[in-house]
Amino acid sequence: MNINERILNFIDILGDLDNISKKLYLESPETWIDFSDKVSEQNIDEMVLFYASKYNYVSVLKFVEENKIINLDGPSRNKQFSSIRNHLIAVSRDYNSIDTYNYLIGNYEEQKDTSEIENNSLKEQQNINSYTPVFLCPHCSSNVFQSGYKIFEEISYSFSKEKNKSKEISRQRDSRVFCCNCNYNIDNVSIELLENLCSIHNCKKCGNDLTEIGIDEKIKMIFDDKNKKFTSSIKTYNCPSCQEELNEYQAKYFNLV
Repeated sequence: MNINERILNFIDILGDLDNISKKLYLESPETWIDFSDKVSEQNIDEMVLFYASKYNYVSVLKFVEENKIINLDGPSRNKQFSSIRNHLIAVSRDYNSIDTYNYLIGNYEEQKDTSEIENNSLKEQQNINSYTPVFLCPHCSSNVFQSGYKIFEEISYSFSKEKNKSKEISRQRDSRVFCCNCNYNIDNVSIELLENLCSIHNCKKCGNDLTEIGIDEKIKMIFDDKNKKFTSSIKTYNCPSCQEELNEYQAKYFNLV
């Protein structure tokens, strides 16, 4: 690829990189400076991909792979991971970035037809069944709503002299939840929380019904050095109970975007 082709292609992801930059500025101004310098120099490295994965921007990951800028299967600068891909998979899992996670494990299907995207968006707003809940197993990273999860019941028996056979005397559901894919005992999750997550009305973190407790609208402000005042930057919608930000499907369903 010659320089002009690369510059032309780079324009395709400038909008998404700018969005990542705005989010990062609010989170860590010092890191934002380093990130902005890399973007202005078109130097996309593992640090840039870290934030693309964190904020769920598949376009940036596709760009580096399609243009052979970075080998995602090469060694990571983070020695805890054997490759950049494994590092980014862990980031996507930790921040529940479903699109980048699916892309990195080879399970991402992009919708290329604009009319199809608009139709699907309309269906998501009109049909609650289009919402797919997500809870990633911390051990194998599979979505337990797709791979399945299981619970156990403890059943006690005793011998009945009248019937001359064993009879059930008690039945108790075990509170533990196991991933069907790897049989891992998932800590800090209840059956009730997983059931709540099946509804688009419920917060994806704490499970509370948003139609009952409401939604917080937050406007992040950034300081404009030129005008010497704070200006509105990013608006988010959050659960008032745990401050978890609503996901894309919830925001569309409640007509917030």
